[in-house]
Amino acid sequence: MEGLAVIAVGSFLVAFSGAASPGPVLTITLAESARRGFKVGPLIVLGHAVLEIPVVVAVVLGLGEALKGPVATRVLGLGGGGVLLWLAWQTYKDSLVPFSPGEGETGGGGWVDLPVKGVLTSLSNPYWFLWWATIGLAYLTIALKEGWKGVLVFYVGHIVADLAWYSLVSGLVASGRRFMGARTYSWLLKVCALVLLAFGFYFFSLGVR
Repeated sequence: MEGLAVIAVGSFLVAFSGAASPGPVLTITLAESARRGFKVGPLIVLGHAVLEIPVVVAVVLGLGEALKGPVATRVLGLGGGGVLLWLAWQTYKDSLVPFSPGEGETGGGGWVDLPVKGVLTSLSNPYWFLWWATIGLAYLTIALKEGWKGVLVFYVGHIVADLAWYSLVSGLVASGRRFMGARTYSWLLKVCALVLLAFGFYFFSLGVR
């Protein structure tokens, strides 16, 4: 049991440090939280968590090396860059819609499109795949000493860290909306769109090179 506890704590700490790093998932969480409130964080993580199940299985089965190859980098860079450019455009269009953040939530329930955005922003980042092929692989190798139970504990610790961080982010943004004017809200979305655009061009350039 002690070994599983160590795996859980280590998985949580490593995943939390990665989740807190700036990236497409964090950017879309900020943008959507300003419009839809606290539920954005958990729903984004839901899509992210579902996506990571086959990735964990693939890495455990020895397919992690394929994620580090030049062909994978090119495909992931081009595809991911394209997705982020599209998300940047969608976020910019949202910034043009008149809305006072203090008046409540907009944009529907989000029970489907928010998890989908969690999937898309994760898939769009080549470094997410590289993380699993390197750091993730190393920790899964340790977790496998406890069998599939260790892998499950690693996965749960990883997802709990993501859920904790993105729930905190969406909660802070949602609670601050009442103090945010329409112009500030619009500029927040424009900045998020610009960040997504920058990530998109950067990942696309990786694929081209």
